Amino acid sequence: MDRTTRAVFFDAGYTLLCMEPDQKTIFLRSCADLGIEIDRSRLREGIDRASAMLQPRAPGSEKQPYSIEAVDRFWTQYQRVLLSYCAVRPQDVERAEDVYRCFVRLLGWRVYDEVRPVLSALRARGVTLGIISNWTGDLEDVLRGVELRHHFDFVLDSAHLGWEKPHPEIFLEAVRRAKVSPHEALHVGDSPDHDVDGALAAGLRAVLVDRDDAHPAFDRAPRMATLEQLLEHV
Repeated sequence: MDRTTRAVFFDAGYTLLCMEPDQKTIFLRSCADLGIEIDRSRLREGIDRASAMLQPRAPGSEKQPYSIEAVDRFWTQYQRVLLSYCAVRPQDVERAEDVYRCFVRLLGWRVYDEVRPVLSALRARGVTLGIISNWTGDLEDVLRGVELRHHFDFVLDSAHLGWEKPHPEIFLEAVRRAKVSPHEALHVGDSPDHDVDGALAAGLRAVLVDRDDAHPAFDRAPRMATLEQLLEHV
């Protein structure tokens, strides 16, 4: 990042915060609480198959209306796909909604250690801060729950906005709210496709956060192991 950067936008999940405990642990606890037996040898495949549902709509797709009912239907279907691969008893697939409700009750979030100091340092430099996230409608509540919301000038939750990354419109809406030009904004996220490619296509600059070194050959934008490295470019 250089001195012409007037706004920095962040992805939320696995950029600023992560599930605690992790997804697999929460799923297994949910199933155990409900008496659903899981074949752990098929769990990884099930998670991969269900997670294919998380792929964003094509950039040319229409804006989508938000409803809590639609969110509930989506995540119930996610659990249904997952259970279809790893539930020992086939009839337990029909308990997908129960698993979803239990998962939500057990779900927690943890903010990465370096996040608050980095946000404070950027704020001290007069940078506008925003969040652009493919989320399910409750991101504002999650951020308040982990005492992170006050760091940001605005939060764009795709469920409410109707556009998902990598659609250019969600990035351009952030630019409008920050009152900057696209080239004056930097987007930071953990997905090469959703975050980096989406931001670049909308005219922003981008940084990939690769905490687990999952993309060692990535070269379309700067790649950083933690957000601390972001400050080296200010």
